[in-house]
Amino acid sequence: MLKTKSTTCNIPPKGSPETMTGHRIVLTGGGTGGHIYPALSVAEHLKGRPDVEAILYIGAIGHPEEKLARENGLEFVGIKVSGLPRKLSPKLFTWPFEMFAAIMRARAILQAFKPTAVLGTGGYASAPPLAAANMLKIPTAVHEPDAHPGLVNRLLGRKAKLISLGMQGAAGRMSTKFGQIAFNGNPVRGSFLTPMQRDAAAAIMGLRSDLKTVLVTGGSQGAKALNEAVVAALPQLLELEPHIQIVHQCGDKNLNDVKERLAPGLEGSPRYHLRAYFDDLSIAYAVADLAVTRAGAMTVAELAVTGTPAVFVPYPFAAQDHQTHNARYMESQKAATVIMQEDLTGQTIYNQISSLVSDDARLNEMRKRMREIGKPDAARTLAEQVLALSSEYKQTALQG
Repeated sequence: MLKTKSTTCNIPPKGSPETMTGHRIVLTGGGTGGHIYPALSVAEHLKGRPDVEAILYIGAIGHPEEKLARENGLEFVGIKVSGLPRKLSPKLFTWPFEMFAAIMRARAILQAFKPTAVLGTGGYASAPPLAAANMLKIPTAVHEPDAHPGLVNRLLGRKAKLISLGMQGAAGRMSTKFGQIAFNGNPVRGSFLTPMQRDAAAAIMGLRSDLKTVLVTGGSQGAKALNEAVVAALPQLLELEPHIQIVHQCGDKNLNDVKERLAPGLEGSPRYHLRAYFDDLSIAYAVADLAVTRAGAMTVAELAVTGTPAVFVPYPFAAQDHQTHNARYMESQKAATVIMQEDLTGQTIYNQISSLVSDDARLNEMRKRMREIGKPDAARTLAEQVLALSSEYKQTALQG
């Protein structure tokens, strides 16, 4: 049994690639949903296969991947690791020693678990397991969800047998000496692949199915700048003819602030629905004709597979400004429009929404472009590719 400060993981009986009858897969990635959910979506497909002997998720202790992996029924082992400091500080001098210790810890975990392949989906938490796998000559695959690749995937992707791209825009920024690059798209959860019918979704949410619906969401935590701009635009938006309805997910911590900013009479309006969060955002997408949202990789992927046109307001402080790269790529494909946060006001967001909801031809074209970009089979495809690496590794071990 492997132990960490916060978790334990039951390691199946020791063996070797020569004696294993099934695949033993390590998943690693963390920090944000864009790094975690692709791994969990791949796990959905791996768990249902009789030839998969064991799956282990390795991530940072106490970070979101631990909770999410456990909720999805995966064995989890945590390691102590942090990201490279971006500013000059004492941490910059101690970080290399911390990373070395994390790699050695990951190596010990891999030696005990004896994986036949390791899949990293980005974030600094994936660096130690991928580096340790390279040391042990275990085949690795990396999945890059964003149009602008992260540092870990750029560096460790060079030794990967497979680089999987979530967005085609990353193709020119990734390279591997030992394998192939495949544009798979970003794996999304099953609920987005089999969306609810519009009428049923509208009934659940208390909406009218005959009105054009604009969904505003800043993610589970909400987005303050987006909330303020939408609230400022609301009086004008609700006067549009034909009428539209707006579903506004503001984030739990922002709910009271949004209510205080609403113009008199708007709270409780039958065409303005304020929500703190959604347990299942796929229901909201099923009724949305247009989404106004941030541009994280998973948000982009979910919009694409559901064919939902978007106005992106990229979060300007995302690592390496990857949200702007994601948004601009989708804009270049004519699937979305973009408002930069420094240009975001009630008037600019009103202008964008009113222009789009009044132009059915453009919305239909954006919907078509979104679906062309969406890759509903991404999780299954990536799972099969990882299993192919595992099979090759096992076959090589048998021959050796």
